Amino acid sequence: MVKKPLAGKSGKYGKKGPKDQLKKQKSGKVIKKGKSAKKVAPQSGKKALVSKEVLEALKENRLEKQNKRQEKLDEKRKNPTKGKKRKLPESKEPKEPLKKKALKKVRKANEDNEYENLTKIKALWEKGRVNDIEVSKREEIVEQLKELMEGKVASLMFKHDLARVVQLLLRLGKAEDSNFIVKELLPHVSELSKAKYGKFTVNCMLKNSSKEQRKLIFKSLAGQFKKLTLHAEAVTVVDTIYNDYATSKERTEMITEFYGKELYLYKDLLSEHFSKVIELYPGKKDKVLEELLSHTQVFIEKGLTGHIIVQHIMLQYFLHGPEDTIQELVTEKLIEQIVNFVHTKEGSKIAMRCLWYSKAKERKLIIRTFKGHIKDMSINENGYLVLCALFDCVDDTVLVKKAVLSEIMENLDTISMSQYGRLLLNYILAPRSTKLFPPSIVDILKVGDTNKVSKKDPQTRRQELLSYACPGIIDNFKDNVESMLLDNTRTLLLTTAVNHASCDLSNLFNAVVDLLMNDSSLVDSTTMHILMRAIQQHKDHQSVFNELVLSRIPVDIIINWAKTNRGAFSVLRLVENGGSVKVNEFVSKLKQSDVSSFDQSTGRDKLIEFLNKA
Repeated sequence: MVKKPLAGKSGKYGKKGPKDQLKKQKSGKVIKKGKSAKKVAPQSGKKALVSKEVLEALKENRLEKQNKRQEKLDEKRKNPTKGKKRKLPESKEPKEPLKKKALKKVRKANEDNEYENLTKIKALWEKGRVNDIEVSKREEIVEQLKELMEGKVASLMFKHDLARVVQLLLRLGKAEDSNFIVKELLPHVSELSKAKYGKFTVNCMLKNSSKEQRKLIFKSLAGQFKKLTLHAEAVTVVDTIYNDYATSKERTEMITEFYGKELYLYKDLLSEHFSKVIELYPGKKDKVLEELLSHTQVFIEKGLTGHIIVQHIMLQYFLHGPEDTIQELVTEKLIEQIVNFVHTKEGSKIAMRCLWYSKAKERKLIIRTFKGHIKDMSINENGYLVLCALFDCVDDTVLVKKAVLSEIMENLDTISMSQYGRLLLNYILAPRSTKLFPPSIVDILKVGDTNKVSKKDPQTRRQELLSYACPGIIDNFKDNVESMLLDNTRTLLLTTAVNHASCDLSNLFNAVVDLLMNDSSLVDSTTMHILMRAIQQHKDHQSVFNELVLSRIPVDIIINWAKTNRGAFSVLRLVENGGSVKVNEFVSKLKQSDVSSFDQSTGRDKLIEFLNKA
């Protein structure tokens, strides 16, 4: 065994090991270490050789390392638990953060004289807000809170956690419990309405107060409604008052603030509708319109258009302002918010005017904004009118098909079940039909006919949309005809499709005949009678449907239809518009049958009269 001279100073190879010596012999003398190291090439003609002693030292060194590793592994296998055991943590003193918390409490108690009182209030609130607490215990908590807070409500209100305590008292306390709260907060209602958490307390006061208390709150805010409506937080309070609690006179007073200081002096004579204000003061129109325009611009800029009172004020300008200025208002900022107000009465009218008066580029942006909301708009009382206005004015029918009609087709089951969804489908099939739409709806939509942007012929536009929508509608009706016949209003939608569809209806007719084959008693139902009458009286469909009935349903079953009044009328319509071979054959068989023996009815009598003449 060779001694270990590799790491020693006095070894055979000095400070360097045998590997370094080997490198030195192979490559030449190393002058410097590091990046700037230079090597001197060995002399030419002489080949660098490695001595046997160096090679033996390397082997021994490697073997020694391997032996040591092996010894360690063997020792671990024999004594697996041998080694230092992990010490369990000894019990320590409380951590520093706990000391800090204690110091913080002391500091707060020194700074705020009411700190202990506030702590008690919060603790009681935590107990009282639980749902499953006993009524008697809750009443006790309310009484304790009342004692602790009386005379201090105003100073505590602007802290968000204590605002919830006041809301709990208003919600759960008796009428006398809320009196002291309203009395103390009345001078601060305006300031509270602007606070992030205070506005919830004001809304809670309005909800849980008596009529007299609400009047006091209204008086405390009178003259400040315009300022509060322009505030991002306070607008929710104003909107709640306007929608839920204000009387007609109070609403007028609120809206009149936006007409300017001059007209506000005559608030008792004015109306919340601008048209009546113009009748009283025609000379003030331009001035008031300027006021309304400036407010509208602020509303759009601050993104406050989702509130009803804001929409009402904006609508007054959109109804009476010049078209050019309205067109300028329809910017990307307003288009981004348009989805927020299409579902309200005032908001839908604004959205319609945005479509009518905007340019083609803005119309495309509006349609893209509607993407993903078409289904909700279709089944909404006001939203479907916006879509009807869109169908009337947008010339780019390709975009309308892709962005709007395709989404309607995907949700036909849901839309056809909704009252307003059926009105939308009726409008696609038969727009402006006086049989389907009341004059008030038609008049609203007629306003957009005079817009200067739309150039395409209205009839061409409607036909292009119908040609795309019709196959999808008929295909859906074919699959759901049985369920649709259970509902009178959905049956009327079926008859509209029969009367106005521009595509092939043979699949729908086959579905109706399938139902009659499976259950012949359906012919006497009200809804089936209405549908069959619509088909059999339509000049383009009657011959096709009658031939289908006669070819698929056995003659005996059809003759038995005449035993009921409605069934007899259906049989009569089958034969009176005849002329084909099948109809003539059926008439001859009908004469041979004893129709006069059937129960007497108006339909049977008319059928017998026809057969006698034939």
